[in-house]
Amino acid sequence: MTVTVFTHTSCSSSRKTIDWLREQNIPFIEKKLTDQGMSFTEFKDMLRLTENGTTDLLSVQKSVYKQAADQLDEMSLRELYSFVASHPQILKSPIVVDDNRIQIGFSEKEIRTFIPRHDRIAELKRLLDNK
Repeated sequence: MTVTVFTHTSCSSSRKTIDWLREQNIPFIEKKLTDQGMSFTEFKDMLRLTENGTTDLLSVQKSVYKQAADQLDEMSLRELYSFVASHPQILKSPIVVDDNRIQIGFSEKEIRTFIPRHDRIAELKRLLDNK
């Protein structure tokens, strides 16, 4: 299964994520949010995978968020997508997704869930055999 990584060019966590995926030989597609953006379907899929919806995806520290905070709750899903597509810097980064999982930001512990299950089982077996 291929992982998609949504990144911001100047984000060090995005670079760490890309480096980690390469080291683990995990196939991925990088989509730079400011250059390539995301489709409406990708946005809906991200929201479906979050625990807290837009709260998980949007960076409340960004000035564009602060300026639009009052209107965001009133927007339809399509309006919110259009707003995010016009202001991709409002999204946290990196956002790592596959069909069943999402990770926002870089955490070496949490990103391990993207290692294929059979590889994680084999690694655990190796560790147990070496005891």
